[in-house]
Amino acid sequence: MELTIQGHGMEMGEGFENFVRRKTGKLARYLPGIEEIRVEVTKHSAKGDADKELELTIRRHRTLLRVEERNSDPFAALDAALDKMYQRIARYKGRRIDRRHAAGAAGEDAELATAEALPIGTESEEGIAEQRVVRVKNFTTVPMSTDEAIEQMELLGHDFFVFMHADDGAVKVVYRRKTGNYGLLQPEK
Repeated sequence: MELTIQGHGMEMGEGFENFVRRKTGKLARYLPGIEEIRVEVTKHSAKGDADKELELTIRRHRTLLRVEERNSDPFAALDAALDKMYQRIARYKGRRIDRRHAAGAAGEDAELATAEALPIGTESEEGIAEQRVVRVKNFTTVPMSTDEAIEQMELLGHDFFVFMHADDGAVKVVYRRKTGNYGLLQPEK
């Protein structure tokens, strides 16, 4: 298991690194097979007591679990993030067990694959000029089914997830609709 600790805008002390190693070492008991744990602490303000954003990410096989927490004390932020992570691990394990017992999963996959995506509304040129890209994330795509992509999206806590479909190799997007159901965006052939 690889552990990466990064500080953005601040220096991470040896005491905090030891604390992270001790606390995250227990995660393997709850979720065997963890390949990487990444802890990133970002300081957004020059003030000493300003909130720090802590992001805890676990990579296991083809699955990512991620939680975020804000607190002025990075130790407290890590404790709160770990509490959230334990809940997310329990939910993940429960879904994996449920998927093994469910018989109708293929029917849902076919239903999502035939769903039509509605065009997204366009913005005026003035609205676009005011917007800017504030964060860029790189990710790797692994071939997976639509059900696996939905599960991954839920585990990350996002409203959408970009993935490469295992059947045709096309890049697709699953997203959560306001009704609580899911949608699938796919390129035209």
